[in-house]
Amino acid sequence: MDIFSLLASFGGGVFAAAIGATNAFILTGFFALFGSTMLMVGGLSGIEALVGAGSFVQGTIAFGPFFGPHIAFAGGVAAASYGRKKGYWDNGCLLFDCIGGQVKYDALLVGGVFGVIGYLAITFLVAPWSGTFNTKLATDNPGIVVFFSGILARVAFGGKLRTGTGVITQGAGMINNLIFACSAGLMVAGVYVAAAQAGVDSAVLGNYPVFCFGIAAIGLLFALVGKAYIGCHHMFLPCALATHMCYTQSGNLGMALVAGICFSIIGMLLGDLEGNLINSGTDSHIDNPAFAIFLTTFAINAIWG
Repeated sequence: MDIFSLLASFGGGVFAAAIGATNAFILTGFFALFGSTMLMVGGLSGIEALVGAGSFVQGTIAFGPFFGPHIAFAGGVAAASYGRKKGYWDNGCLLFDCIGGQVKYDALLVGGVFGVIGYLAITFLVAPWSGTFNTKLATDNPGIVVFFSGILARVAFGGKLRTGTGVITQGAGMINNLIFACSAGLMVAGVYVAAAQAGVDSAVLGNYPVFCFGIAAIGLLFALVGKAYIGCHHMFLPCALATHMCYTQSGNLGMALVAGICFSIIGMLLGDLEGNLINSGTDSHIDNPAFAIFLTTFAINAIWG
């Protein structure tokens, strides 16, 4: 454990609580996209300094104490849930709203505490135990911490764990979801296999999943300004990761394409299931994309890791 990273994680949780959890997550997307692009360019050109800078931007800024979802997003979620319990607001899912100017210092401090919890969870639970029992059961994705941090916040601040009355979206809504997930998978996986077929360097292909994640996260800007947008990072990331790992193992572009589309659909279904079961109320937010991402990451590593 690094004491400076621990302190920075407290600050990251407070900062995200002040600006809003999803606003912080959008910044995660920007730096994930920027860092993965630097890694692609540095890998292609052989510029070691650029690769090092890209690793810092992606690993420390996008997924570290600054904007790591297990620190920043989780801290913002906890602060919003705490504020509902204290009666500062009625909705515990204030993920876009800024609470920094509302003189709710205790809610900001809760964000900091959950930022620290996220850092400690990754450092002492996820990182050391991932792959310990079986190398196939491994993940370095922070989604698992985001999900369980949301559960901890709801339990700690008095919300009901089961909020929904349904299990999964029915009828035309599910048809729309399936068409979107299939199309997203075809787009994300199709671009990858076309690039692989054209002989694009492995430095680009290996960073493609984080690049796609960044695109999807940045897209939440549309929701921020009140425009229609479908949260899709739990489709884009599993799709790109499955496509890449399947192709790396099999060398078969057709199989990689099918794998990517399948995991885009699986990500959507898992997100929809969790959203209907425990993330449909206003007590707090338990992130359904994080639920989908951590489960699909485990599955993808188990199959092709």
